[in-house]
Amino acid sequence: MSGKPKLTYANGRGRMESIRWLLAAAGVEFEEEFLETREQYQKLIKDGALLFDQVPLVEIDGMKMVQTRAILSYIAAKYNLYGKDLKERAFIDMYVEGTADLMGMIITFVFTPSKERNLALIIERATTRYFPVYEKVLKQHGQEFLVGNRFSWADVQLLEAILMVEEKEPTVLSKFPMLQFEEAEYLETRKQYEKIIQAGSLLFHQVPLVEIDEMKLVETRAILNYIAGKHNLYGKDLRIDMYVEGTMDLNEMLMIYPFSSPEEKEKNFAFMIQSATNRYFPVYEKEARHLEAWLGNPNCTISMEEAEWKRYGGCWQQLELRIDMYVEATMDLNEIIMHHPIQPPEAKAKHLASIIEKATTRYFPVYEKALKDHGQDFLVGNRFTRADVQLLETILMAEECKPDILSKFPVLQAFKARISNIPTIKKFLQPGSQKKPPLDAKLLPKVMSIFNIGNE
Repeated sequence: MSGKPKLTYANGRGRMESIRWLLAAAGVEFEEEFLETREQYQKLIKDGALLFDQVPLVEIDGMKMVQTRAILSYIAAKYNLYGKDLKERAFIDMYVEGTADLMGMIITFVFTPSKERNLALIIERATTRYFPVYEKVLKQHGQEFLVGNRFSWADVQLLEAILMVEEKEPTVLSKFPMLQFEEAEYLETRKQYEKIIQAGSLLFHQVPLVEIDEMKLVETRAILNYIAGKHNLYGKDLRIDMYVEGTMDLNEMLMIYPFSSPEEKEKNFAFMIQSATNRYFPVYEKEARHLEAWLGNPNCTISMEEAEWKRYGGCWQQLELRIDMYVEATMDLNEIIMHHPIQPPEAKAKHLASIIEKATTRYFPVYEKALKDHGQDFLVGNRFTRADVQLLETILMAEECKPDILSKFPVLQAFKARISNIPTIKKFLQPGSQKKPPLDAKLLPKVMSIFNIGNE
């Protein structure tokens, strides 16, 4: 096999296109294998090449990487497109997440039934929420690039987003002279936010907002990346990104579950469990076997100092990328759960079923296996990392949907008890802490009103 990265995806743009863009911007040649049949895709799953049973798949530096944001983070860091320090990286993350939100609307547009397509909404979001942010940023600092006056991943992704919108509306940049040259600025949103928005505190008109180290950070993943890096919960390289994104996929399924209608809950409950136990948790199970292969060198042990790890082939880099995959997978499930409360009544049952199904067949089996195979207390490198925090959060969210959801996962039951007893975590789980309960019927209408959910 050549030393070029190998990309496996359908012969189209989709979620692989941003990866192609970033590699091209870095001057890296790559090879592609196109999926032409369903059988090809199923074979990749059967062969264990796809964690969480999803593409894009990128083979690079002896690794098989999945989860788009984790792949992009690795490429950006590898080719010096990720800023010079942690603060610059945090801003790059925020800007990238903002453009990714807009690009996601465009990517799914072609798959939307004709009667439901809303091009006007895409243009409205681009011109009132996203492009004003980048326009203002570039105008205020007067530099050629978005962050640190040097070319970065944020610049590449913004250009890609601009070109995608221009394909839908060629004159979309007519009111954004700075973007006609390069990039973007700050924007606004709802009533309780208007004061903050007018002060320019909320990029993309969205919370959460975290003020830390004299910065105002938005975009959940960017905030998490910064906190993990600042407080030594990020391993020794960027592997955590992939795991975080994986767990966030799962977390989101669980978080949206309470917003679903009763009918949708029944429909999606099984789906969430299936995703967790079939796609996400099995990945972490399976990943433990890959970890053994990576650590097959007898000189490469968990107890090594960082310098020794580097001398013996950069094992820690492999481990940190594994953290990224685990986190990204749990975030997938989290997102499904977060959307549950806003589902229409008729869809809630189905949505809840989907949560349960994904949790128990996609996500939880992965983590169960990973912990069982290596026999250690933590998911990666036998040390407490962001991946452990994210997985515990996801487990607790899933248990709020179905209390006995871990009944078939004894290793995860032990993991839950172990991580919950870490002093800082134990304190956070105590009554009266800042940990929030699930949305209830009283709070839900207020939240939906604040964020204008269902009226956009």
